[in-house]
Amino acid sequence: MYPSTLPVEADPSTMNGSVAEPPDFQAVTAAAAAAARALSLEQEEWSVGECGFLDPEVQRTMRSGSAAEDITQYPMHGWVDVTKEFHDACAELQPGELAQDMLFGLFEAMSAIEIMDPKMDVGMGFDKQDLPPPSFEAAIATGAIKLDDLTPSELIGIYDALFSCLVSWLEGNSMDQVLFTCLYLHAPSQIKDKALRVFCTAVRNLIVVIKNIIAVAAVNEEEDFQLYGNSALLAAEKAQPATVYSSLKDVEDELIRKCKKLTSTEDWMAVVHRLRFMRHLFQVIYHVEQMASNDTVDDKVDIYKILLVASEMLPGIRNTLDRGTQPEKGSDAPNPMGFSPRIHDRSQPPAFPRSIKIRDRPASYQFLEEMISRFKYACKVTKHKDYYSALNFFIEYSKKSGQCILSRSVLQSLFSANMRMAHGKLPMKHFLRHSVQIFNSPPVLNAKHPVAADPKVQQHLENFFRYCINMNTFTQFIRICGFNRARQRDKLARLIENFDTIQVDAARLDSVMNQLANERAMEGNEPMATALKHSTHFSTWVLYNCFRAMLIFLMSGFELELYAVHEFLYIYWYTYEFLIGFLVSALTRTENILLAQEEYAEHQSKIQSGGGGAGKNRKAAKPKKNKKTQRPYRAEIVFYHALLSLCGGMYKAMGALTKDGRVRLPLSQFDNEEIRYNRRFLPFATLTSPPPVSYAEFKNIREHMMRPSVEDLYTYAAKHFDQARNVLESIQNPDQEMLDLLQIARTNFVVMNVLARGHQKEVKRQPEFDFSKHSYFPIIKLK
Repeated sequence: MYPSTLPVEADPSTMNGSVAEPPDFQAVTAAAAAAARALSLEQEEWSVGECGFLDPEVQRTMRSGSAAEDITQYPMHGWVDVTKEFHDACAELQPGELAQDMLFGLFEAMSAIEIMDPKMDVGMGFDKQDLPPPSFEAAIATGAIKLDDLTPSELIGIYDALFSCLVSWLEGNSMDQVLFTCLYLHAPSQIKDKALRVFCTAVRNLIVVIKNIIAVAAVNEEEDFQLYGNSALLAAEKAQPATVYSSLKDVEDELIRKCKKLTSTEDWMAVVHRLRFMRHLFQVIYHVEQMASNDTVDDKVDIYKILLVASEMLPGIRNTLDRGTQPEKGSDAPNPMGFSPRIHDRSQPPAFPRSIKIRDRPASYQFLEEMISRFKYACKVTKHKDYYSALNFFIEYSKKSGQCILSRSVLQSLFSANMRMAHGKLPMKHFLRHSVQIFNSPPVLNAKHPVAADPKVQQHLENFFRYCINMNTFTQFIRICGFNRARQRDKLARLIENFDTIQVDAARLDSVMNQLANERAMEGNEPMATALKHSTHFSTWVLYNCFRAMLIFLMSGFELELYAVHEFLYIYWYTYEFLIGFLVSALTRTENILLAQEEYAEHQSKIQSGGGGAGKNRKAAKPKKNKKTQRPYRAEIVFYHALLSLCGGMYKAMGALTKDGRVRLPLSQFDNEEIRYNRRFLPFATLTSPPPVSYAEFKNIREHMMRPSVEDLYTYAAKHFDQARNVLESIQNPDQEMLDLLQIARTNFVVMNVLARGHQKEVKRQPEFDFSKHSYFPIIKLK
């Protein structure tokens, strides 16, 4: 509900349902008002009408000056009763409609506070009989919390609750509303129980370290993580993360010595296991933070070993969850003692999300186990020494990491916390240079080749790679893979536009190399001319990465459910006719270049050994046996052929379903297909290669495709799915994605054949497109 009485000036005492401020605040406010009035006397005075006080009674009051003469009183405001006008205005609105003003549009409406709504006005959550939530000092005074002699059950309950709060924070909730509802975290130094004091200190330091990792990685968005919280609480006790590990270890040793003197040790050992798990978790995250801030630190191997130990401890911890104190039924507190869920309600910004549900304990430990598994997988990024394999790893990791911002940030820190360095020590310019050499091995990048000593060649190469770094396109592509899946699409749209300038520069470099080759040939230097005259090495490398970005951008629309069913046709058409074909062409051209270079090297070795007899000639011919190994992209090319057939099958299937009247089309008066088409492919409009395809061209191609009968179109679609099935079945050792695509191809092949035979010919129902098996390709289900 909106207020029925609106103040002409906003009264601070009415915000967030709070009570009137104490007299000292009134005195300060009155002094400020007097100072402002004294300052205004030196300036040109504004009329009351210009200030917005239109009520005659208010204007008379302000002209008389009586409201401002007594500066010892709280400043008076002019209040206008708008109840009748408010209800009259509301009566003109239909449910769901919003009033729009020059200063109040949809953006302001989304962030406005609905006064007296319990979900938005924090003051409505309290009854008059409710006591204020206890602070740390008040809880100690009333005996609500214990500072010493805690039982193992109480320690386990507090530890498990803090882990639940930590997980809830990593899921995007406010630090104040989850972690700092634990009163023990407010002042750990005052806790006398050493086991609890050290654990709470570790949690506080862990908060600081995690915030640093996420801030440096810079792949978070506002929906992923609340980076800022009550910094005053964190600053109350200075963070000393370097001492946390040893403190946790000391407490563990003390408790283990204590257990040796007891007959029943199960409960205390459960406490020890949680302390040990916290020690290993903190050690891993602290090492990652040190690597991000210090390029000379390299502990990736140690990190993996520590993660193995931590993951082995979680099953035992989950088996002892029932040994700790459990949350009370109907309470928002994750533990009966030590937590005050509403202690920070009045310190939050006005438009803060209020309803917080802290994860339960089994789900929290499941989250931690999966997070540690992702950390272990992220450590494998160190094996990828070139851009091609690193990009593939980041794309694959993005699919598996889900919405865990810490996992994505850890991967960025392990690979490149600094945008100018790869793996923490290799300059990005050298990394890209090495990546091009591995991708298609240009002779000009071979340090042993005579052409590498040519200063003019090296100057052109230096300019090209410096331009790649300055444009930041390739490094940004890897960083984009660290964002959540929805944000990736937005950022890829801007990234694709940047590829055009690099394409032009790469083509210019290839052209310059060919010109130098002609010059060297005229000078009689045939070996150097042959090395320089290459087949568009740099253009192919740039285009391949551009096509990858374009394909991810288009197909992510299916994953995010952005496309209407009637739009599937031109999305699959573009990927079938252009994108995947371009990718296959780029990889095939690269393989041919590598084979040509191998044959040239073999030919040169024969010439050099020509005068040494037949035995030497036979030794020079041995590399022929390794020709099959010079096809490093064969598996990827085969996989893209399968995707090409799947896209062709979906393209023809959507054409057949549309022509058969089984796809619901929007009414023409409410839709413009050309506008839809142009918006879907807008990021590609600035690219030189591939050239943009206009809507008119698409319409001509679609009309040509739709000329055959419906039965023939279903048959063509079935043939494409059958081709995809044959290609996927030929792949040895397929992964789970390939098996899912194989099932999709088989099912859709059957459905297309059934429709081609006239099944349900009289029933024109739109089929169901089930994307549960794969994010990009659905199973077509007839209703």
